[in-house]
Amino acid sequence: MAITIRDIDQHYYMIEELKSLTESNVTTKALIKGGYMAVELGKQLEQEKDNRIKAEQALSDLQHKIQHYLASHQALVDIADSHAKSTLKK
Repeated sequence: MAITIRDIDQHYYMIEELKSLTESNVTTKALIKGGYMAVELGKQLEQEKDNRIKAEQALSDLQHKIQHYLASHQALVDIADSHAKSTLKK
């Protein structure tokens, strides 16, 4: 397979970084390995997005449960206070 890169000077630093990342001194190998790395990182990114969405949903569910608990607790406190006040009046 032959790859032709035009205006290689414009891409010099990117290609050198890619060679370093892929531990390859050959430009073509570095480009191919870099492509595979990009595909794998894309898959990992999608998985992390899914995990984040699930975690946010779980957090939201827990927040609603806590709000419900606190509202129920306050209602019980109010009932207890009301009962205590009515008992003192008798």
